[in-house]
Amino acid sequence: MDEKEKYLFDLQGFIVIRDVLTTEQLAKLNKAIDEQAGIAPEERRSFMYWEEQAFRDLIDDPNTEPYLTEILGEEYRLDHEYSIIHQKGAPPLGLHGGGVPYDPGQYYTFQDGKMYSGLTVVSYALTDIGPDDGGFCCIPGSHKSNYRTPAEYKHYSEIGPVVHIPQKAGDVLIFSEALTHGTFAWQAAHERRSLLYKYSPAMISWAPFNRSQELLDMLTDRQKAIVQTPSSLGYRYFGKSRKK
Repeated sequence: MDEKEKYLFDLQGFIVIRDVLTTEQLAKLNKAIDEQAGIAPEERRSFMYWEEQAFRDLIDDPNTEPYLTEILGEEYRLDHEYSIIHQKGAPPLGLHGGGVPYDPGQYYTFQDGKMYSGLTVVSYALTDIGPDDGGFCCIPGSHKSNYRTPAEYKHYSEIGPVVHIPQKAGDVLIFSEALTHGTFAWQAAHERRSLLYKYSPAMISWAPFNRSQELLDMLTDRQKAIVQTPSSLGYRYFGKSRKK
């Protein structure tokens, strides 16, 4: 994570990294989603259990690991993950998050020349998200706000400082959950497809722990360490093993 990227993340609460996923990765991930189309949503399992290994490979993606290490520290864990599949007409999601009220699970602070973030999201775009398509939006800098988000902004009756963040297929959006963010209604004819992997410092849990032995058996040792239960002794999971 270079100095410019550190500056932008600290300033905005998010950054976009271009062309992280290869054409081959995009093809595999989108094909796997296509194959799930005939399964009722309530019967569809998490993509972590699907046959396609490419979903699990993103747990410890070498392209995003340096960013997570800088933002979260050496000891972090994958708290939970899910996909967003939106078709034209999908409704907006109101703004949430922010520096106020303080949430010990999702926060942002800066001390002794280093940033510290709670729950932090790595969002992979599997399809294009154009400037007028809808999708992720936020109030840049709100992760450090000292006041609550005004109600008229939260529900988009006034757009005010809310901005939309476009992405190309293969781009990655990384943002702190302390950032005030939401979703504009999806306007494009094609589907929005995004994969959200949500990481936290090793000792923090935001979602209830629900990793099954079935899933753990599908992971590498490194991936198992990253999805394990929270612990203040995170070094026993990570330490030098993460450097290999």
